[in-house]
Amino acid sequence: MTLTAKQEAFCQAIADGRSQADAYRACYNAKKMKPETIHAMSSKLALSHEVAMRLTSLREALADKSLWTREQSVAVLREVVDANDAKHTDRIASIKVLNEMQGFNAPVKLDVKGSVNINVNFD
Repeated sequence: MTLTAKQEAFCQAIADGRSQADAYRACYNAKKMKPETIHAMSSKLALSHEVAMRLTSLREALADKSLWTREQSVAVLREVVDANDAKHTDRIASIKVLNEMQGFNAPVKLDVKGSVNINVNFD
């Protein structure tokens, strides 16, 4: 079976970075639908055999086109860590980046409650 124009548009929207729900809203008449319904319908559509196959195909094509993959980043950083002639500081920096990429660092808590003082003088 081939995809309908709306199904293809849905797949392309997801490939462009939209969420399933946003892609559904863009391609189907969802103005009167509740958000829960849109999420359910978009999920069901994405799981349908033909659409799922097309999404996989698009994702693979995008992965082939990517200029720099996560695996390439890890490989380069690993080379720095393993290099006999690498500086100690370069090895440490590479290990820090690898740890961040792998999620090994503890979550960082940001304080966003800080007050801001603005002094304005109209004289």
